Amino acid sequence: MIITRKIELDYGHTLPNSFSFCNQLHGHRGIVEATVEGSIIDRKGDAEEGMVMDFKFLNDIMMTHIHDILDHGFAVWKDDHEDLEFICKRNKRVVITNEPPTAECLAKWAFNQIKPHLPENVTLNNLRWYETPNNWADYTGND
Repeated sequence: MIITRKIELDYGHTLPNSFSFCNQLHGHRGIVEATVEGSIIDRKGDAEEGMVMDFKFLNDIMMTHIHDILDHGFAVWKDDHEDLEFICKRNKRVVITNEPPTAECLAKWAFNQIKPHLPENVTLNNLRWYETPNNWADYTGND
């Protein structure tokens, strides 16, 4: 069985090498969807009987390890020294990335943020990062 949970957050970033407006400091209303897979729990009387996992627990993991780290913060590339210095002076919530903080990079980051916190019997199949309603990246853990 496969289930998906969605959260929303506001974040900023810049892509200094971009030829478009993305080379400016700017923000997005991001949407993050985590799709997990597992067997339906069939332990009689268990609070999660009939579920892969409780949506509330998946939400808690996503909120703690993605939202609460990046919401109203900035994702900035470690090699973007000028913006990194400025952003770190101004913001408490900063995610420093090893590559430019594109939707693809942030999908991979978010996948790796939540995967270790899932129950042992649940597999993270896909992390979808919406940068805008029309643009998103999917990461499946396969590089």
